[in-house]
Amino acid sequence: MKTLSCRDAGCDCDYVAKGETEEEVINDAADHGMKAHGKTQDDMTQMQANLRAAIRTS
Repeated sequence: MKTLSCRDAGCDCDYVAKGETEEEVINDAADHGMKAHGKTQDDMTQMQANLRAAIRTS
């Protein structure tokens, strides 16, 4: 399982994106970022490298 904490991505939020692959985690995080934090698809695309770096494997 791979996870990405919203806090690790720089937000004051307890959400944790989860998935079996990095792509699933990125998609989950992008969906959350757009719905909960008002980010756009362009914002999420620009943040993608930083998000990938913050993914953890458990």
